[in-house]
Amino acid sequence: MITLYLARHGQTEENNAHIFQGHLPGKLTQEGIAQAIKLGQELQTVPFDRIVHSDLERARLSAELIRGDRAIPTCPSILLREIDWGSWTGQTISEAKRTARPTDAESEEMLYERAKRFVAFLKKNFDGETILAVGHGMINRRIVAAIQGLPPNELRTIPRFENCEYRILNL
Repeated sequence: MITLYLARHGQTEENNAHIFQGHLPGKLTQEGIAQAIKLGQELQTVPFDRIVHSDLERARLSAELIRGDRAIPTCPSILLREIDWGSWTGQTISEAKRTARPTDAESEEMLYERAKRFVAFLKKNFDGETILAVGHGMINRRIVAAIQGLPPNELRTIPRFENCEYRILNL
């Protein structure tokens, strides 16, 4: 069994501006930095075997701040990246809502399949370990759904992750 602590990155400037970040690196705000440090303090006694994080800068830096000075191995994973919004990337939500979802955006089905690949990656490589995974709002919800075996049409029943919120899942 794997004990997975699944967390979202700290608050970013783009979160505050209501911008679709997608695969943009994102810049943590001072609040986002404080959130990650606080989460690290809260999880200080958890004996993590490793930290897996999205390769996007906002998640990488959040993972580093959560880890603090503990000697926990870390590894980036593109499977934990946020949804690719295609041509909506960098636009505000209000700007994007004026147009149809772009055809170059990652579909809900593609994102869910990527979440299932991440779960399979964990099961194959980290059985018996306690893992902290630092990702993003959309992918994290799909990972929860994949672990719970929910079909794609029920994905929206998973509550959204706030910045630096985490959930504990066993798989």
